[in-house]
Amino acid sequence: MKKKTKQAKVTKFSELENKVAALWTRVSTERQEENNCSLETQERICREYAANHGITIKKQYGGTHESAKTEGLLYRKMIAEVAADRDINVILVYSFDRFSRAGHEAIMTKAYLKSRGVFVISATQPTDPDSCAGEFMENILFLFNQFENSLRRDKAVTGMTACLKRGEWYGQAPLGYDHKKNGKTHVLTVNEAGRILKKAFLWKANEGMGDVEIVERLALEGLKIDRKHLNKILHNPFYCGKITHNLLGDEIVEGNQEKLIDEATFNKIQGITHAGYEHQEETEPFPLKRHIRCSDCGGYLTGYTVKSRGKDYYKCNKKGCKSNHSTERLHQLYCALLNTYSIPKQLVPILTKVLHKVFREYNQERSDTRTLLLKNKSETEKKLTALKVRFGMGEIDRDIYSATFEHLNAKLTQIDKALKEADRDLSNEQKYIGDVIAMSCKLGTLWQEGDFRTRQKLQNLVYPDGILFDKHLGCYRTENENEVFRIFRSISTSYKLEKEKATSEKSHLSPCVGMRRLERPTPTSRT
Repeated sequence: MKKKTKQAKVTKFSELENKVAALWTRVSTERQEENNCSLETQERICREYAANHGITIKKQYGGTHESAKTEGLLYRKMIAEVAADRDINVILVYSFDRFSRAGHEAIMTKAYLKSRGVFVISATQPTDPDSCAGEFMENILFLFNQFENSLRRDKAVTGMTACLKRGEWYGQAPLGYDHKKNGKTHVLTVNEAGRILKKAFLWKANEGMGDVEIVERLALEGLKIDRKHLNKILHNPFYCGKITHNLLGDEIVEGNQEKLIDEATFNKIQGITHAGYEHQEETEPFPLKRHIRCSDCGGYLTGYTVKSRGKDYYKCNKKGCKSNHSTERLHQLYCALLNTYSIPKQLVPILTKVLHKVFREYNQERSDTRTLLLKNKSETEKKLTALKVRFGMGEIDRDIYSATFEHLNAKLTQIDKALKEADRDLSNEQKYIGDVIAMSCKLGTLWQEGDFRTRQKLQNLVYPDGILFDKHLGCYRTENENEVFRIFRSISTSYKLEKEKATSEKSHLSPCVGMRRLERPTPTSRT
């Protein structure tokens, strides 16, 4: 049997006896296909050219959306197959920019193919591949296509940057938003997922809740999200109305999108350093760590222990500040400060009425949560019923049925548990009000007797942005306290001042009253 002889390589296109081609068509995007030359038009013109120039088309490649500015997977596969095929000696394209827009890479690929006896021919840009002028013209076209791409990219980047600086987000909307285009204006509005996601920010800011617990609660309300994604969301300023982007560098722009949360809540979350992780036992002696700031330099106080003395201290983390205080002293001063928010018993009825109004507003939010939970429960029960029907009809086997049934049943249990909690919150108005009043009457005691987590929750509730300590005066400065507790302290202080004033006035009047009693006509009545 004779061995198949290897065909001699032909270095000129005009010397080819049988011209066998691979047809290559592509567009970068659907929009380009609609506005420019479609795949069907490219194929038709190439086939007409092949028929008029005696070229036989053996294979057809491409026919899909793939960028021409880089060598994609389909492109590289086509080059490899054509170079290995002994029959194919032509790659026929509609135009050279459909073959490649990669400039020097395209020139090198074309030279490699030519060394394998394969010529790249354009149906609409005729050149002489055998002459130096023709090859030069092909290379110029490849470089021009790359230059045109670069110009288009620069214009696009300029347009995107201008859009961002106007406060408009042009890309894919973040979770919780719907993206609509009104003319040339990009409009982003909060959707149902966003309204659920808002609770995650509030849970983190107001309750100091961990990320894992937040993820579980969101899942019960119908929003599934992993912990890592949640952490990125909680630290994304987009949700408080800001826009950051690598096109803007370090610049932060005020966005036009609907705000999911206010800036104060977002900034408060950024100050929570543990971000979903609980403090370990060794940090318990320092509940005020990174909660107190030095009034001189603004640095946070951190904790340390002097092992030789067995004592704990707080110190400012700014170099050279030399603000150093024992934990015992700062804790005593902190308890005394919290006690200034105590409400006098005489004012409890007024506060009770105010809290009833607040509780009704809170109940409305809990009612919305309950509605979402009931909706999820109904959907899960429908899925469970459908699963039983499919199993009964033999559409799924027992293993799949058991696994799915267990998953749905566990989800129902979680939803029922959350519903019970919501119902309990909705029905215990008087208990909640009593607890709030009791707490406000002994804040210092609650903080002193509470564990590490309770202390942190309480201090973050009263002073969301932390508290200043004046080392010169040896006292705390309350500049950013919770508005509710500020009112409590104002009421308590005013009441005490009024009481002291009344006592003082009474003491001034008592000598006069005594003088009148000395004028009684019946002194014998005294015992």
